[in-house]
Amino acid sequence: MTRIVWTALAGAAVLGLAAGCDGPGGDGARYAESDQMMVSGSRNAAAPSAPPPAMMAESARGRDAMAEPVPEAGADEPAAYLAYRYDYVVRLPGAALADLHGAHVAACEAAGLGQCQVVHASTQNAGTENARANLRLRAAPAWIARFREGLAAELEGAGGTVTSEQTGVEDLTTQIVDGEARLRARIALRDRLQTMLEQREARLEELIQVERELARVQADIESRESVIAALRLRVSMSELSVNYHPQLTPASASNFDPVRDAIDSMSRVFAESLATMIGFLAGLLPWLVLIIPGAWLIRRWVRKGLERRRARKAGEAG
Repeated sequence: MTRIVWTALAGAAVLGLAAGCDGPGGDGARYAESDQMMVSGSRNAAAPSAPPPAMMAESARGRDAMAEPVPEAGADEPAAYLAYRYDYVVRLPGAALADLHGAHVAACEAAGLGQCQVVHASTQNAGTENARANLRLRAAPAWIARFREGLAAELEGAGGTVTSEQTGVEDLTTQIVDGEARLRARIALRDRLQTMLEQREARLEELIQVERELARVQADIESRESVIAALRLRVSMSELSVNYHPQLTPASASNFDPVRDAIDSMSRVFAESLATMIGFLAGLLPWLVLIIPGAWLIRRWVRKGLERRRARKAGEAG
């Protein structure tokens, strides 16, 4: 295949990709420009003269073979990609708080990683009236639906209640659909570049440039695949967060914790205040050595001036 055919194939491939995927001025246009420069050997290379009819037919067949439609997403894909997040704040007696928190963690782990994943779990002051806990997990929508249905009954059995419930929805449809469309465009470009490499009739410099562009496109494909996989995971597995707070009664000893903490910290506050005063005096002492004699001299000078003035006025009066 001659160099003219080579250039025609590359130009048709990348220009068709740019027009069908990214639109004017988009990434496809940048790919078209870079690939045209890469294959022809120079951005400002002169346009070749019109090829003979046989060569034109061969180029047309090459363009038709390379202009295969990009596969579209399956018909069973959802109309919208929505990522759900559920946040709960519950209150129950501190003695039962750690047990319920542990039961929820165990239920998630028993379901398996394919159904539920514990992202974060923590407890504080377990077994006391001031116990607290937190649970954050990612699970399949069906598992979370069962968890939400049974949460009220579990809290009622433990003597607790749900004090706050929030549901958030994030629409990821645009990000996923647009990302997959661009990914298909990159895959089509990669396939075309691989086809160019298989035809060894180009110059060595051109083949090296094609290999470099192929490596860059492959890295872009892998990056886009990772992003789309993460977005799809957020859609397929919803997030759920539960904050467990103690349920305090009017006679609970925990109600007086602020007073006890203030009494315990009183000695420290006094020591810190005394330390601040000592530091202030230590910083002021060197200045007092200069200020006190200076003030005494100024006072003496003023007094002598007043005495001389009185004596002068007495002399004038006499």
